[in-house]
Amino acid sequence: MSTQDGADVVVLTALPLEYDAVREHLQGLARSSHPATGTQFEAGSLPGGTGRVAIAVLGPGNTDAALLAGQAIELFDPRAILFVGIAGALHDDLQLSDVVAATKVYSYHGGSVTDDGFRARPRSYDADHELLQRAYAVAREQFSGPSTPMIHFRPVAAGEVVLNSRTQPLADQLRTHYNDAAAIEMESAGMARAGHMHRKPTLTVRGISDRADGAKAIVDASGWQPRAARHAADFTMAVIADFLSAPPSSAGRRPERAGSPSSIQNINAIGAPAYGALHGNVYVHEGERPSTPEWRTVSRPPEVAWRSMITRSTLNFEPSTLEVHLVPATQAPYIEVRRLAGLADELATHLPARVAVETEVDDRGARAVSTDRRAGPQGLFLGRNGQRSAWEPLPRDTMGALLDESWLTDHLAALITTLIRFSPPRAARYAPALAVSSATMLTIGRADQLSRTAASGFLMRDKLEVPPEESVPADDLDNLASEVAAELTARLLLAFRQGNR
Repeated sequence: MSTQDGADVVVLTALPLEYDAVREHLQGLARSSHPATGTQFEAGSLPGGTGRVAIAVLGPGNTDAALLAGQAIELFDPRAILFVGIAGALHDDLQLSDVVAATKVYSYHGGSVTDDGFRARPRSYDADHELLQRAYAVAREQFSGPSTPMIHFRPVAAGEVVLNSRTQPLADQLRTHYNDAAAIEMESAGMARAGHMHRKPTLTVRGISDRADGAKAIVDASGWQPRAARHAADFTMAVIADFLSAPPSSAGRRPERAGSPSSIQNINAIGAPAYGALHGNVYVHEGERPSTPEWRTVSRPPEVAWRSMITRSTLNFEPSTLEVHLVPATQAPYIEVRRLAGLADELATHLPARVAVETEVDDRGARAVSTDRRAGPQGLFLGRNGQRSAWEPLPRDTMGALLDESWLTDHLAALITTLIRFSPPRAARYAPALAVSSATMLTIGRADQLSRTAASGFLMRDKLEVPPEESVPADDLDNLASEVAAELTARLLLAFRQGNR
């Protein structure tokens, strides 16, 4: 692909009239063809030259939307991908040609049908936080006058059916299970799924062209489809212009901090040696820097490959194990397959020197795992998608395992420092996730008081989890590992106490 064919944002549409409404906003259009499938894209500049946008028309349906979104990401590697078009209204307060910016997309066809009726099992995809925030700002600043369309921020439902009735079972299903969905359409779930898989921000914008009430043919013949598509395109292109006004390097990043590494903190681990250096030394940058990590709620928690998925096996009656995962919250470069063997060897050097280690690579990534079953599960993992993971057993004696606040903070800091400094390029932000495997007896206590002759605790049948609901800059994980670890420890202990009230 030549430089002139590049694109910062991709906009997908289902119908030619939707495509034409977006195309009118672009200048200097050049056509590109996907080399494997022949899918045709056009890329042009926004007025004022703030960025380039690629567009394509795909036809109706979530399957085609997912496939074409994947092709667009492969071809352009855009900063964001949006779906723009028309939809039927599900809420009575929506007027024809109003615009709905989807706060989330329901893939509503998931469910179970039994003698008791339909039980919804949907997937849903939240809109990207930054795109949605910019949409709010654009609506407030540019679309609040009497001559502009009304902009609504609500969920939409995406399936495989054109709904043109308020009395059929599907209409009742939507009212019962998805009553906050303002509009219905057929493509956004596929686009959102592809964006989620490729870790690309997504947003859906729909113009209301009918009321899904049996009168679709009448309102379509009256010309509401082109008008609704035009309003959706006008708003979308304003949001894209605002989004592209910030340089790519600023997304998810902060200015470099003054100061340089100046000291070494030695963590005297209790129990299993800390990762980070073979002799327990964890190197923590000190200097002129903020003392508090910049936590930020993620609009859509990323998927985590937990330890059971990484190793594909766990032993019965194994010691209770702590696992930490740094999941990219922003785009991370995929690791080339040819690099995996070398990375597995790098991982092995960070496991304790006294244990036997085996390495393995597959299509998901590289891992190094201790083969000493008596010491308990220990390992490190680098996923091709950017996830970085580590696990080790909790302190324990014959009375069971311990959650020691000091031990957890120290060891998590060591694990985080090691993981964030591995050689592959890192994402700008990560969403940390924690888990403790099920245990026959688990209690809060002090590791320096082992071994015990008596103890009380809880039988934990299910894994204890701290999900990746907030992200933190990679720089903070490196420079403020102890502070991040202290916060994660507090969240883990809180989850344990709440689960055992």
